[in-house]
Amino acid sequence: MKRAARVAALALVALVLLYLFAARGGLTWPAVAQSIGRLAGPALVWLTALSAAVVACGTLKWLLVMRAFAPDCAAHPRFVDAMLTTTLGAILGQVMPVQLGVALTRSLAGRWGIGRSPGANLGATAYEQLFDAVVLGIASAVGLLGLLLRPGPGGWVLLIALAGAAGIVAAMRLTGLLVIAARLLARTPASNRLYRAVARYAGAAGRAGELSPSVFARLILLSILRYVANLLRIVVVLGALGMSADAVPTMLAFPLLQWLSLVPITPGNLGVVEWTWSAVLVAAGASMTAAALFAVTARIAHLAAQSIVLVLLLAWRLCRGWPLPAKAMARREPWPGPDDAVAAIPVRAPRRCPGRPRRTSR
Repeated sequence: MKRAARVAALALVALVLLYLFAARGGLTWPAVAQSIGRLAGPALVWLTALSAAVVACGTLKWLLVMRAFAPDCAAHPRFVDAMLTTTLGAILGQVMPVQLGVALTRSLAGRWGIGRSPGANLGATAYEQLFDAVVLGIASAVGLLGLLLRPGPGGWVLLIALAGAAGIVAAMRLTGLLVIAARLLARTPASNRLYRAVARYAGAAGRAGELSPSVFARLILLSILRYVANLLRIVVVLGALGMSADAVPTMLAFPLLQWLSLVPITPGNLGVVEWTWSAVLVAAGASMTAAALFAVTARIAHLAAQSIVLVLLLAWRLCRGWPLPAKAMARREPWPGPDDAVAAIPVRAPRRCPGRPRRTSR
């Protein structure tokens, strides 16, 4: 009951912020509809492609972590199934932090035989999201130093190279610290499922000698590509609305919005993100009305693009055939028919993965 009241209060705060935002920006329904209409055509195609790239990079990182920590396990999810769960999490990110939404959908997918156990899926998700935080830290440092030093083209290249090298070293240290923290958590009666899941996976990484250099490099590269695709989505919306002149200040301030998304002030930070975008664009010289239209259009455009990606994935999965998950198949009785039809029922072999404890007979 207290939790429901808390969520209702946060939702009310979000509605108040959105109302004040619309009133301050002078937004009207015709103006918002006209702004959204400018995204039809090539802009929507680009947004959909970039949204698919963001989801694909996150999915590949998730699969890469699971395969690195349990290379002999046959229970890895299919790429399309993993894309579906990641896309659903990204859509849930409109009402909660996107990292939490992705972790939630992947954990629930483990209950239906997609991937491994819910805790294992959750642990791999938490581990791969660490690299997103490292890349975000690099981008934040580059943006802050760029605003302070205002370097030329050569200075920007040097600044990005130095920040990238420092970020990679920091990532190596962070993964090592994560393994140490996991071993400590494994010895304490931690009741939090996330801590147990991360401890299980980090412990597996420690036993495996941590990540190999090639896996580490691919995780960093995929995190960088994911950040760039996220940034380009904002640039596409700015270009479609005729605000290309504000692209550079927006790109420099983009890490601030990413860090802000990690702090759930309101559900999905509704109202908070819109006010922050407006402040950034107004400081860059845009009018309050144009900034408000961009903030609203960007949120709607991202949701629409993610929904299109989800529909395309569902259509592809249905066309290719959608077998029931292993747990659902186990609850069904074998249908009558010839022996080869009964033998074609998919049966998952026993798994020896760090994500699910081994059953012992008493």
